[in-house]
Amino acid sequence: MPEEYTIRTLAPQPVMSIRGWTTAAELSQAIGERLPAVWRYVREVGGMIAGPPFTRYHAIEGERVDLEAGLPVRSALPARGEIRPGELPGGDAAVATHVGPYEGLPATGAALAKWVAARGRTAAGPNWELYVTDPGIEPNPAKWRTEILKPLTKSS
Repeated sequence: MPEEYTIRTLAPQPVMSIRGWTTAAELSQAIGERLPAVWRYVREVGGMIAGPPFTRYHAIEGERVDLEAGLPVRSALPARGEIRPGELPGGDAAVATHVGPYEGLPATGAALAKWVAARGRTAAGPNWELYVTDPGIEPNPAKWRTEILKPLTKSS
């Protein structure tokens, strides 16, 4: 479970990403293909990576998932093939910090949604995850740190 919940005010963040439909069963494979492709492109064209990789879940329809996977960048780069410029939204976001294997992320996301509702806040768009710990550097899943962000409508 997460070690903390908080509300953070974010600045809009330019990103380069690949978005498309996949299935829940192929989610890990899709992320594993998309993130390296975006990373290679950003490095190839001399772009500046501005933070950890992310995935954003635009829609879930049964077993189908509209998934965006990419990297925050200092400034948008030209599109190439499936790789497109975009933006993670600014404004208030509820944030849960999850420490542990990725399999626990859905439960952390559900707990975050309850935490937000208990505070009378409303989601303003799809969640995204920031993969703070690189599994290529830290092989122990028990030490992986992931942030789940849920954008919020303005409070009254």
